[in-house]
Amino acid sequence: MTKTLTHSLLTAFIIVLAVTGVVAQTAIKDSAQVPTPVYSPDTLAVVAVDSLTSQTDTLATDSLPMADTLAATQSKWNFLKGGNDSTYFSFYGHLFEVDDTIRIEYWNYKHQTHELELHAYDSSLTDLHIFHPAYRNSFNNSYLGNTGNAVKSNLFFEPNPETGFVFLQAFTPYIFESANANYYKVQVPFTKFRVDMGPKDEQNIDLLHTQNINKYLNAFIHFKNYTGDGQYIQQSTRNNTGIFGGSYTQGRFATHANYVFSRISLLENGGVGDTYFITDTTFGSTNEISTRLTGGSTYFKDRQLFFDQKVGFLKTNVPDTAERGAYWFSLQYNYQSHKSIKVYEDSDDTYFNNDLEQLHLYANNYSNAATFDSTFYRSKKQFLRVNLEENPKSYPFVGAFFGVGWDKNEYAYFNKDTLFNYSNNTSNKSQYFEAGIYRLKGKKFKFAANYTLFVSGYRQNDFSLYGFISQQFGKGKRELVFKAEGSQLRETPDYLMQKYYSNHYRWNNNFDAQFQTNLKFSINLPHYKTNLGGRFSVLSNYIYMNNDALPEQYPNPFSAFDMYLNNQFEFWKFGTITRLNYQKTSNDRVLPLPEFSGYFALYFAPDIYFKDTKGRMRFQLGADVYYWTSYYGQAYSPALAMFHNQNEQLIGNYPFVGAFWNVEIKRLRFYIRYEHLNYQMMEANYFLAPSYPANPSTLRYGLVWTFYN
Repeated sequence: MTKTLTHSLLTAFIIVLAVTGVVAQTAIKDSAQVPTPVYSPDTLAVVAVDSLTSQTDTLATDSLPMADTLAATQSKWNFLKGGNDSTYFSFYGHLFEVDDTIRIEYWNYKHQTHELELHAYDSSLTDLHIFHPAYRNSFNNSYLGNTGNAVKSNLFFEPNPETGFVFLQAFTPYIFESANANYYKVQVPFTKFRVDMGPKDEQNIDLLHTQNINKYLNAFIHFKNYTGDGQYIQQSTRNNTGIFGGSYTQGRFATHANYVFSRISLLENGGVGDTYFITDTTFGSTNEISTRLTGGSTYFKDRQLFFDQKVGFLKTNVPDTAERGAYWFSLQYNYQSHKSIKVYEDSDDTYFNNDLEQLHLYANNYSNAATFDSTFYRSKKQFLRVNLEENPKSYPFVGAFFGVGWDKNEYAYFNKDTLFNYSNNTSNKSQYFEAGIYRLKGKKFKFAANYTLFVSGYRQNDFSLYGFISQQFGKGKRELVFKAEGSQLRETPDYLMQKYYSNHYRWNNNFDAQFQTNLKFSINLPHYKTNLGGRFSVLSNYIYMNNDALPEQYPNPFSAFDMYLNNQFEFWKFGTITRLNYQKTSNDRVLPLPEFSGYFALYFAPDIYFKDTKGRMRFQLGADVYYWTSYYGQAYSPALAMFHNQNEQLIGNYPFVGAFWNVEIKRLRFYIRYEHLNYQMMEANYFLAPSYPANPSTLRYGLVWTFYN
């Protein structure tokens, strides 16, 4: 029945595309041409985000507004200008006039409203020295000490970007997510090259190139590489991720497509054999410290595909419109596929502690043979939707959508041991309806609400309800933006949390659906570069990884909340950056969190002018510190590539002090950073995760170079 319905809808959709394609060609010939903007020399406006923070599913970020952000100027209609750091627009409203040498428009796809969101690129020096991608999303993270290794945010309301494969979750800051890709529109070819260098052959490369084939068609390729041997034994990483794709927007048609390929290969050391080697003694070199694994390795291969086609109907007749090709209605089809495989190997999980006792890293070894565990995940998602396009100049002044979707997930795992080979594979399907209404083009007032209900299949009775309102008060120095968000969801546990089989971990659960209710409030003061707010969540039937690294469900409801402040303050030639977070959970046994986390930077930032060449050099010379209070941070299991609870080692209550020098000369920005300045100056409790210490004092440097010609 479902296949028949799907094929019928797709057939009808293809027929509609064919018919409207002929009509579109006639309409395009008669459409008005977009005026060419006038540009001034030696300037650059890039509408992009130089981080993975944009790859979230929230409608607007709570990130700190950065100095010198070059955003698109206000259009002739106020409603085209969005919030303080982003602009929402429909698939058919792409015209923004920017008085710069080159115009680079950048947008990504927002799932709650199925609209596009234009972001402002931070071309300032602020945070240039933050080389680790996870720290661009959350300033407090647990990770294993080497970039490219597993990482998780310690701020509950600022988690890693989501992915469908649970065992890949600790690596999402390093990889691209196809459904949250970035799309571009440029006047001339644009290339951005970034490289970050550190000790032990550590090297991070970020290369982006995009260009318009014509004014309607854009193509891009973006590649990232994280490589390093690490300061401790058996810690090397070789991570590559890339994405290529493009967009075509002309008349009634808007097409977006991309393909992601990622490969993660890393050695696992299980952490130091005994914390004594860090806290109570001093070694001449970190590679002299014994670790708990000597032959462990993890390998991921990830492939993703995204395609979205939107076709407009009933063109509007709004006079003096700044939009090209605005339509009352549109039909939209979206297809996503995701294929991922994880392989874990180890030959021996024994190690010795300080008392030379032979210990095992894992509680269970179901086979004495060398471990070889593989897990396979594949998903296919598609939806068909009818949209009422938002048109602020005509009734009803809002956008809305209604659609149906189908999900299919496949899982398989294989374990090789001496007696038999155990394997299992399964698949499940789900169908859902969704609807929503929104107003995103308003200058002062915005809102959105959507509801998704799974009506059959594995996720039957699951639902998701989300909404937000945003109101701007005042102008200029008195501008204030208040935003309130709320959501509620029911979610069937992932199949791999129900059933899994490997050499070290095996479980067969029958968990109930999880429930979560969230409320968020924020106040943004753009002129003062200040953002503050609070977030509250109630969780029921919460699934977590317990002290034995096994999934467990806590049936009773409990809560978590936080309050945060982000501020950048400038006075004369000095500046400060402050990021504070206070969070509390009513059940720290199930959900351990550091109560207080903070980041503070103080810098000297003059502008230096050269009379002979009429050039300018800007730089920031400063120091910063990271700190969080002591708590039982989550430990890491190499066999699962997941973090889990523990109650044996406290981490935190240790400041990480660093110094930096960020420099900008025309299109070139570079930095030099010295990390962990206070190494060996205080009590040695510098663990980033249990058994995983931070690196000693380290010198890093890097550059960002842009080309547009």
